[in-house]
Amino acid sequence: MPWRRQPAHSAELLAHWQALGQALGRDTPAWRAEGRRLLRSWARWPRAYHDTTHLRACLRHLQAVQDQQPGTLQSPHAVALALWYHDAIYWPWSGHNEARSADWARQFLLSQGLPTALAETVHQHVMDTRHTPGPLTGDAQWVVDIDLATLGQSDAAYRQFERNVRREYFFVRWPRYVAGRSAVLQGFLNRPHIYGTAYFAQRYEAQARANLQQALNALGQGQLHQ
Repeated sequence: MPWRRQPAHSAELLAHWQALGQALGRDTPAWRAEGRRLLRSWARWPRAYHDTTHLRACLRHLQAVQDQQPGTLQSPHAVALALWYHDAIYWPWSGHNEARSADWARQFLLSQGLPTALAETVHQHVMDTRHTPGPLTGDAQWVVDIDLATLGQSDAAYRQFERNVRREYFFVRWPRYVAGRSAVLQGFLNRPHIYGTAYFAQRYEAQARANLQQALNALGQGQLHQ
């Protein structure tokens, strides 16, 4: 199995990264090299869901929010940067992915002379994608909802998501996987609201709950929702 795959959607993503650098006044060789470095990381084995396709989906959701609700985000650049870095480091067996990704983001942004406040905001947004229960406010809620948008996609898309998550956790024996995955799914179902923004709740809440319940039911029967 290859250590890295050719990143999907590279041209589109690198164009987005370059435009982000231009907006921040940082479209330099170092900035462009960082974009390529990020894509290589997003394409590392054993990613099957947390890959450049997920990154592109997140950025497209962000663009849709900005198009349909202009002015809603307090700091669109911070949200975009957080999405770029939120799964920059991802090893399924590690419990420190978000912290390491957040540290990477902060270190790079500060090295480019960007404001400390921006770097710290991005760092916190990335940490918020741990999806631990608790209130979120402002742009943090948008980052988290964008990351969770996949839960509310079509039945076919959600089934592919569950297959890909299982592929990433190939090293976990099936009984343990069923227990762990069931706990994750039930945790989301137990929340009063999966999405914190009206924008995402109206579009995806009902479908997300249906998808999660069906996946949980399948696991209860010893099967993957595929």
